[in-house]
Amino acid sequence: MAYISLLALFLTVTNLVPVSAVGFVPIVLYSWRFFGRRYPAFITPLTALTALIVVSTLLYDPQSFTEFDFYRRDGNFFISYAPIFAGCLYVHRLDLNKVLRTFFIFAVGINIPPYAYYIAQSGLLSIFTNPDNSFGSYFIARNAAGGFFAMLLCLGVGCYLQKRSKLLLALIAVNALMLFSTYSRGSLLGVAAVLPYLYFGRKRWLLSVLMGGLLVGSLAVAVYHTDATVDYMGYSFTIHNQDAKVANLNIRYEWLWPRALAYFEQSPIVGLGFGSFDDHIGNVTSYFHLFGAPSDIVVEHSDSHAHNSYLNFLAETGAVGLFLLLSFFWKLIEWSKHGAAASALVGGGQNFAAFRFVEISSVCLLVMAATEHRLVSPSNVLILSLVISLLLASQSANAIVAEFNRRNSLIRSRV
Repeated sequence: MAYISLLALFLTVTNLVPVSAVGFVPIVLYSWRFFGRRYPAFITPLTALTALIVVSTLLYDPQSFTEFDFYRRDGNFFISYAPIFAGCLYVHRLDLNKVLRTFFIFAVGINIPPYAYYIAQSGLLSIFTNPDNSFGSYFIARNAAGGFFAMLLCLGVGCYLQKRSKLLLALIAVNALMLFSTYSRGSLLGVAAVLPYLYFGRKRWLLSVLMGGLLVGSLAVAVYHTDATVDYMGYSFTIHNQDAKVANLNIRYEWLWPRALAYFEQSPIVGLGFGSFDDHIGNVTSYFHLFGAPSDIVVEHSDSHAHNSYLNFLAETGAVGLFLLLSFFWKLIEWSKHGAAASALVGGGQNFAAFRFVEISSVCLLVMAATEHRLVSPSNVLILSLVISLLLASQSANAIVAEFNRRNSLIRSRV
């Protein structure tokens, strides 16, 4: 089963052929192994969020579960996070430092030919004169490519922190150039946010300020651009600016974010229904202004979303869904910090790159999520979820963490 996860990991370099989704296969084959085991703390909010989304979909549009387009678009949460659960069902003895270093070299190397062709045709700075002429490599959308290269850059940093080498440093630089050429500003912002996080020592207070600031900032922008005379449940927004990048921002701030806020206000506890944001909802029955029951629905599985994961989750799953999502990342980052410390102090650096990558890429992903629906996008999330899957299934990682915890318990008992 570990080789299925490895295959999926190496195929995350493209979404033209979405074979990287095979990371869920162990769930189909060994689901009975879920029972009788202990799991890290982040599994609890992830399980609760998944249950909420399943129930929400069953209540809103149960037929979605039988449609391929649901999993490809509205329901790509299942594709992105299923590998994490799959990691609970198999074991392996792989050296993840070597695996991830090999993957990073492979992923950057396989992108060098198309990037060299792009530079030869367009030049490095052409994106400033023609923003549409950006680098997309093996991805359909530029934001997908940008998110992938941002996560890949975090992986390169994690590998470099584990073992310094000139080759890794050179590939990180090439990776950074590829990210720059995608002109995905949200992805660049995510990578930029990782630097102060690392510089200030990866403190929990910094993470809490970051997460809180992203949420409050998103809500503030949505409130500021909300027009009381507009029916956001049915109004169609028209883009007037001819600059593609500026128009992209306009449709987010002036239409999509206020629309998400309007959805949230209709049903603030659990949202209007998973996958509902891009649908036409003719009527909403309100119960005490806490729950909203949509009716007269025209379901459409499309790529339309709020371009902000926090607001999109608020719109579709309400405050409960967003709380569970943020709780998952809060606990995941703590687990990865703990694992990296255990690897460094007890395990001789074994699996260090994997744990450190999970930590810094989660921070990067949280920042990118304020500019796009990144927290469910397979091109962004699959690298992270597959590495988590491999860590959960690693016998050496689990043994090292257990030994680290045992030593800490002994120290505390003596004090």
